[in-house]
Amino acid sequence: MNGMSAIYSSMAIVLATATHAEASQDVPGPRWVSADGRSELILEGLFQVNGMLVDEGRSPRANLGLQRMRPELAGRLLDSLHFRVEPNFAAEGVELEEAWIGMEVRSSRALLMAGRMKVPFGLEEVRSRRHINFTRFSILNQFSPAEEHGLFLNGKSDSGRLEYGVSATDGVESGDSDTSVNLAGRIMLHPRAQEATSGWRNLQLGFAATTGSLNADAGDLSVQNAAGRDVIQMAGGVRIDGNRTRLGFEAAWFDGPWFVQAEHMLVEQGMRAGGGAEDVGFSGSYLEVARVLTGESKSFKGVTPDQSFDPATGNGRGAWILAARISELRSDQLLQSGGLAEAGTYTSSIRNLSLGLNWVMNRHMILRQALVRSVYSDDVFVDGEARSGESALMFGLQLHF
Repeated sequence: MNGMSAIYSSMAIVLATATHAEASQDVPGPRWVSADGRSELILEGLFQVNGMLVDEGRSPRANLGLQRMRPELAGRLLDSLHFRVEPNFAAEGVELEEAWIGMEVRSSRALLMAGRMKVPFGLEEVRSRRHINFTRFSILNQFSPAEEHGLFLNGKSDSGRLEYGVSATDGVESGDSDTSVNLAGRIMLHPRAQEATSGWRNLQLGFAATTGSLNADAGDLSVQNAAGRDVIQMAGGVRIDGNRTRLGFEAAWFDGPWFVQAEHMLVEQGMRAGGGAEDVGFSGSYLEVARVLTGESKSFKGVTPDQSFDPATGNGRGAWILAARISELRSDQLLQSGGLAEAGTYTSSIRNLSLGLNWVMNRHMILRQALVRSVYSDDVFVDGEARSGESALMFGLQLHF
């Protein structure tokens, strides 16, 4: 047995035999709590198998595979010291998604962390993947930073009306050979957070920004449609070279069975194709609306069915969620005129419509399915054929705790 296997086996034994190793409503995974209550270990997991069927001409046209097999270990020591590690075992290999240590500051109203975690930018990216409405994030997410190495500070005000996050990271995860530091900040306002009886108590409005410089090969990069298929492909020899700035605006609201979220993003990135660098712009927006058809309440923490479905007996209906998302991504014409994109792949706009129907079987399992249509403002060539749009059927099964 190797070292990692021994650690997981030991943790499993401890958690299985601990007096307090029971799942509770506010803690999704089993946990072990010390006798004085000041320290705890939490075991969580997120496991996803996704599939897709797309139009002819794409290869593969149909696929089904492991998207995420992620055991998660988190803990708290002496009340104010925290850690978390999330290794992801996927078909492409093993990736360390998050791994950080941290301490509570500002009278426990903020958490200062060092290590690898999500950059504070983008509502989709910073919220939990467990309870999203589609198997993929929106088309905007490909321009959001994901996990990077650095320093992070997340906190909130005494009243709970204000949340914030800031980070300083090295950008190495983007293939960056630049030595500069990337900075990011996000602020979120909950204007009615103290009004318990208001239908707007769960309204939140946010703004985020990042700045930094990047120097990396862009030859293998592309702009994808809402189904994750390559559309605008960068030409060989193109480099990302220069300053990159992002601005993000976000809003969300939920009440009872209704859930709404939206984002708008502006991106400017220096790019080079042999000659001088060009500042290339991208912009886009999405609006997502969901309703729990079976009447349960929905939030960022998901939906707990009133009648959980038991696969062993077939009893219970679970909860059903209907979701719709419209989005558009606009790409700078400089990609074409500056020779940055391969001939025949450029389109100035990609508009998308996604319709999803999700079955939340119980607190731990979700079946997602969605129809996705992407429409191109300019014809693009796929396998030698000009296309004005593409469709996809997407589905996924998720187990989490």
